[in-house]
Amino acid sequence: MNKIIYLIFLSLIFSSCQKEQGCIDLIALNYNIDAEEDDGSCEFGVVGGSWITQSVSSNGTMTASMLGIPIMDTTISTVENNPDSLQPYKLTFYADNNFVESDQQDLPVGGGSWSQNGNILTITDQDTTLELIINDISKESINLSLVFLTSYTESGVLFNIDLVQDIYCLRDMTSKVNNSSNSKLLFDDRLNVSKINKVIKNYIKLDL
Repeated sequence: MNKIIYLIFLSLIFSSCQKEQGCIDLIALNYNIDAEEDDGSCEFGVVGGSWITQSVSSNGTMTASMLGIPIMDTTISTVENNPDSLQPYKLTFYADNNFVESDQQDLPVGGGSWSQNGNILTITDQDTTLELIINDISKESINLSLVFLTSYTESGVLFNIDLVQDIYCLRDMTSKVNNSSNSKLLFDDRLNVSKINKVIKNYIKLDL
């Protein structure tokens, strides 16, 4: 009998000494306020700190035809990896589903709303909606893809664009928790499809 009581006593002592495990990172989606020991289960989202673009790679094709006659068929493959010249430079997502874009001087230059459904991140301003694919996200970085399938006519020439942009960003933890945005700014047209079309045409040096 005394042995049983002794074993129960030891079990109670052992249980009371055990630390509750869970995610203890404040910006994680599954942060556990009661956890005392991290168990490696943390999952991260776009909220928390700000995202600084490190590189943008563009790969795809562009064709042009006039009166049904092909006049151009080109492959596009570019990589930009100078963060100071990339746009957007800095994006900050807030828990109230607003976001702000900032320049290299940390001045707000645009903004709008955002939502996420699975691995699809949708960002919207007054007249533009873009759907980005979240390929990978961690506490430190995010890898996004933006797919452009578009056609337009200019000066009688029909352009068809099939382009994928891969965007790699690092998380800047200067501000750890983004509960709400201070202001709602309109997201500028730096990711507007029409601008991308112009950039592509400049890249291939069309003279129409």
